[in-house]
Amino acid sequence: MGSISQTPTYTVERIDRSNVKGIIEAIAKNGCCIVKNFTDAATVQQVNRETRPYLDADVPWEGDLFPPETRRCANLAGRSRTAREKWLVDPLVRACTAKFVDKTTSNYYGETKHTYTSEAQCSIAMTFDIGPGAKAQRLHRDDKNYHVDHPDQTETGYRYGTDVELAFMVPGVLTTKDNGATLAIPGSHLWPSDWVPKLGDEKVTYAEMEVGDCWIMLGSLYHAGGANITRDEKRTVHGLFFVRGYLRQEENVYLANSAEEVTSWSPEAQKVLGYSISSPNLGFVEFVPPVAYLAGVRPAMGNQKDFDASQERAKLSGPS
Repeated sequence: MGSISQTPTYTVERIDRSNVKGIIEAIAKNGCCIVKNFTDAATVQQVNRETRPYLDADVPWEGDLFPPETRRCANLAGRSRTAREKWLVDPLVRACTAKFVDKTTSNYYGETKHTYTSEAQCSIAMTFDIGPGAKAQRLHRDDKNYHVDHPDQTETGYRYGTDVELAFMVPGVLTTKDNGATLAIPGSHLWPSDWVPKLGDEKVTYAEMEVGDCWIMLGSLYHAGGANITRDEKRTVHGLFFVRGYLRQEENVYLANSAEEVTSWSPEAQKVLGYSISSPNLGFVEFVPPVAYLAGVRPAMGNQKDFDASQERAKLSGPS
């Protein structure tokens, strides 16, 4: 007798941050995951305090991208030390971006094979404050900025390397369907580019979260900010979005932050925000890594070498 094939069931899994393997598997299967115990309430409250002045100073959006009831704090990484030095460089964040966003390729220098990895960088870090009366966004994929042609993976299952973007959304308050929780279609990261998402789809799920949770989703997942139908609740959420290191960042952090500010950041934060070299050779200033340049290093000082040491002839051992 022949076996009966079953249609895969896609959902939003809730997994503790200690289970990194489980989180990665859930993202690959469903396109998203809610991480429990991603952070603590005190850290969330501190980021809330650091971003509130910018949210209060923002003005209504006049286009269709955001409801007019939404307020934004751009340059979250520059304006919130806590978000930058705790969440942006979190080991779990790095483990996930390494799996889904990093790009490794090989080519030859002469007859010697070299392998390079361009590590993920933060494309945009931003806080959203969705007020009462805000309508739901249209379903969309965040990787639209990168002109991704999505293959049909509904039959084959997910193939690592097909995504270029991964997002982390940390709620600043209890997030419910009523106050505008993100809605998504789990499994839609597998859809080809010509499939049309519909809000009435029975597969639409709401990312309801507690403070301390984190919503992770691939850039290929269809999702939207939900409608806030409450009378007096604001939904605050802090977002970190990562893309491949050789792609243009959505937010221009280089103009948003002064050299003095950048040099005060941790080396890890500087790197993930794009102030380093994307292997093998992208991003230099006068052939000096950006962070070193900001610190005063100039070509005339000498001692210049290849950015990726494996390119240097002295280290070559012949064909491999």
